[in-house]
Amino acid sequence: MFRSTTRAHLAMFVSLFASVPLWADPATSEPPAGEGLELIQRSCISCHDIYMITTRRKTPQQWAEVMDLMAARGAEVTPEEMQIIEEYLSQNFSTATAQSAATNDSATKQ
Repeated sequence: MFRSTTRAHLAMFVSLFASVPLWADPATSEPPAGEGLELIQRSCISCHDIYMITTRRKTPQQWAEVMDLMAARGAEVTPEEMQIIEEYLSQNFSTATAQSAATNDSATKQ
């Protein structure tokens, strides 16, 4: 009984630490420069931390929905500025960007 309990605890402990990289903050570097980042810093940072925004991965459609939601909540940006932010987020923080980065990382390691 004691050995099986110890093994179960050990297995749980090992699996817990094996998943630590999944918990790590994926945005350890600064977001890419650009007009979209400048608009985010001017318009969004009063309510949202920059890393809360840039660690999200969404499809372009989902970013469009987020921008519509922010407009409905009173974001103080023009429609043109919202389009620039949406394009910036879609280009730099989309699910496709995350998948291609993972593919590039795995190809580089081989």
